[in-house]
Amino acid sequence: MAGLMIGLLVAALDNSIIGTAMPKIISNLHGMEYYVWPFTAYILSSTIAIILFGKLSDIYGRKHILLVGIVVFVIASVMCGFASNMFELILFRTIQGIGGGILISLPFIVVGEIFGNRDTAKYMGLLSAVFGFANVLGPILGGVITDTLG
Repeated sequence: MAGLMIGLLVAALDNSIIGTAMPKIISNLHGMEYYVWPFTAYILSSTIAIILFGKLSDIYGRKHILLVGIVVFVIASVMCGFASNMFELILFRTIQGIGGGILISLPFIVVGEIFGNRDTAKYMGLLSAVFGFANVLGPILGGVITDTLG
C-alpha cells in the first residue's frame, strides 16, 4: 500500500508543482506563445494512458504495467529537466503524461482488487487523501523549487 501511495503522490505532485513552476520554465525556454501546450499534452496523453494501460493491465498484470509506468514517468521527468526548447518540453511532457496516467489510475485498480469489499473504501480514502495532500503541497514545493533552485 505504501508503494502505491508513493507512486500516486509523485504523479499528483508533478501536476501541481508544474502549475506553479511553469511561468519560470516558459521564460527560460522563451516560449510564451506555447504556454498551454505542456499542460495540454500531459493531460491528453495521461487520459489516453488511463484507458489503454488499464486494459493492458488486465491482460499483462497490474505489477508489470505499474513498473512500466514508474520507468516511463521517471525517464520522461529527467528528459523534461534537460529540455532545451519548448518543442522538447512538450514532447517530453507528452511521454511523462503516459507514465503519470498509469501511476494515477493503477493504484485505485489495485486497491479495488486486493482488499475486500469491507476495506476497499478505507484504502480508497487513503489514496484520495494522498491526492489531496499532493494538491496542497505541490504549489508550495513548486514555488520553493523555482525560487531557490531555479
